[in-house]
Amino acid sequence: MVPTLAGVILLIFFLFKFFGGDPSQILAGQVASQEQIDAIRHQLGLDRPWYVQLWIFVQDIFRFDFGKSWMTREQVSEIFITRLPATLTITLPILLLEVSLAIPIAMLVAYRRGTLLDRAAMAICVAAMSISFLVYIIVGQYVFGFQLGWFPVQGWSDSFW
Repeated sequence: MVPTLAGVILLIFFLFKFFGGDPSQILAGQVASQEQIDAIRHQLGLDRPWYVQLWIFVQDIFRFDFGKSWMTREQVSEIFITRLPATLTITLPILLLEVSLAIPIAMLVAYRRGTLLDRAAMAICVAAMSISFLVYIIVGQYVFGFQLGWFPVQGWSDSFW
């Protein structure tokens, strides 16, 4: 897990470093002078060597300090925390349903290994995993939100019921 995490951190860093554009130029705007751009680069630490920037990036990740949003100027960690309840409200019920169905089905298929049930379950699982997750989201919204009216299809409120 540690090598995977290190690889993901390196990949993210270098993708933004080489393909993300120049954040100082984006923040300064199109009519900014070179001095303004250089001042922003210094403020963001982009004038330092790449290995120093990487070290600071890793330290900030483990401190849960992702800096400020370029669009809203809010702390990214605060934005993340304020949106976490909505994300968990959507994902936790699905995760619980998924696990409560997957474990008994997997046990049944393992018990009937090599039978028609085993082969059919494998084919169904492969077919289900081949469909984009967005299709399941759209179908779920249509069936449970629009047709059955169990929850609103759009918007978010702090009070669930």
